[in-house]
Amino acid sequence: MDILMVTAELAPYARATRAGDVVAALSKALCQLEHRVTVAIPRYPGFEAGGLLAARRLTPLKLANGTEVTVLDSQLPTGAKLVLLDAPSLFERAEIFGRPGEDAERFEFLCEASLALAKQRGEREPFDVVHLHDWPAAALAVRLRTMGAPVPSVLTIHDPSRRGVVPKDVATRLGIQASDDGHHKGPSLLDAGAAAASAVTSVSTAVARDLLDTGRFGALAQGLSARSDFIAGIPSGIDYAIYNPATDAAIRSRYDAEDASNKGSAKTELLRSRGLELRTERPLCVAIVEEGADSGIDVLERAAESILKNDVSVFVLLRGQIPYDRLDRLRSELGDRLAVEQSSDEPTARRACAAADLVALPGKYETTGTLARIAQRYGALPVAQASGAHLDAIVDADAALDTGTGFLYEEPTATALAGAVSRGLAAYSSARWPALRRRVMRLDLAWDRPARRYAQVYRQAKLAAGR
Repeated sequence: MDILMVTAELAPYARATRAGDVVAALSKALCQLEHRVTVAIPRYPGFEAGGLLAARRLTPLKLANGTEVTVLDSQLPTGAKLVLLDAPSLFERAEIFGRPGEDAERFEFLCEASLALAKQRGEREPFDVVHLHDWPAAALAVRLRTMGAPVPSVLTIHDPSRRGVVPKDVATRLGIQASDDGHHKGPSLLDAGAAAASAVTSVSTAVARDLLDTGRFGALAQGLSARSDFIAGIPSGIDYAIYNPATDAAIRSRYDAEDASNKGSAKTELLRSRGLELRTERPLCVAIVEEGADSGIDVLERAAESILKNDVSVFVLLRGQIPYDRLDRLRSELGDRLAVEQSSDEPTARRACAAADLVALPGKYETTGTLARIAQRYGALPVAQASGAHLDAIVDADAALDTGTGFLYEEPTATALAGAVSRGLAAYSSARWPALRRRVMRLDLAWDRPARRYAQVYRQAKLAAGR
């Protein structure tokens, strides 16, 4: 199939959320399945900074309002074609999100330019399907339906909490009825795109079910509930070219499921570099907290004292600017067993997972499950709340450790988190721990199966459109 992906993010050149990782890995996996993939994205400074070469097209794209847009063509190492839509006045800064008024204008441009690209290709060799990623591209589903020969669209919702609320004039220009759902002041591009797309997917089967909860997701859920047969939950994989402890250049001592002895070396390196007591026989629990309203830092801070009553070393990795006053006070008392670091660097997270025996993920609602899968890939058992995408990524371990791939707790409370960590520590002391770790590291977390499921959704959308 010939697939156009429209996105605001593409790792590693322009990444703000996990959506950028999914676009990069999925486009690669689809190319490996011999599909043709074109990724359309704004031209950010990160592409040149990353050393990507691109050639300027002689003929610019012409938007509906008569504006001409310069286009640059390139190809990713994965084989996917890359189309960079150039608008220096909008995209000259490196940040992808963060300025609501400007973001609305930026991603209105992305949708209009991608529509022009689809129309241009439709004159000679139309795309079979257009795959839209999250709210920045969602409004294109509305515009594609107005084409003379409509192109089927698939919208993937990576994070339903980011609704893309825009001013009414922007929505009107994109063909969206200017209304709001009572939860947000103004029309939501995500809601409109979900209603217009040929098919809607989520990166989690559990989140796909939750999307129909009107109490949680308001107008988005109301629109989707009328078309629940079109919602597919497709849990993401992880790219083995990046997340592989046997080849990862970010860790010095490499290992695999059959011989994980070098995990001890990774633990030693982390303990030493973070000033923790050098006792490798003691379990190491890494807690990873991602910035956001549901980060769970409050739960972790309340649970930390109870967790540290066990014989355990704790390293807290804060991915973003997250206040941690309570942890800081505790660190001053237990500095040889507790370390805290703020870093959004991906290799740092991989090194932490390589060193860890347990990885606590205190977030209150997870939409991707990616960190849990990375922890499993590196032989660390994830500890997380039984909600959202964690229900896809983690099977709660039984008392005998015969089944399970991590440790789940029900409520987002300090007591529940501390209790689940204690279960993990008890498992670590069991003679069956090496077998549990080996089983988790052998899980099939690659992108092949998810990519095949996306291809199936594309075919269904194309069939429904009569193409």
